[in-house]
Amino acid sequence: MKNIISLNENDKTYPNGLGAIKNRPKILYLEGNIDLLKKPSIAIVGSRDCTEYGYKYANLIAKKIAKNNICIVSGLALRNR
Repeated sequence: MKNIISLNENDKTYPNGLGAIKNRPKILYLEGNIDLLKKPSIAIVGSRDCTEYGYKYANLIAKKIAKNNICIVSGLALRNR
């Protein structure tokens, strides 16, 4: 079973950047290292059914971003190809 963490908007570990958004999520569900929320981050949003081309270039871009010590936030969609 996966270790899913939930944070509400009043939790001290709720990301500061989200706190500044008017209609921010009231609850976040997380999996993984919660300390990464303190790092600079960027979200990658894409299709749940991406093409091979889309997957290739999203992967390339994500690797370059990660090499610059930026946390990548994902909706955790699965690649079914």
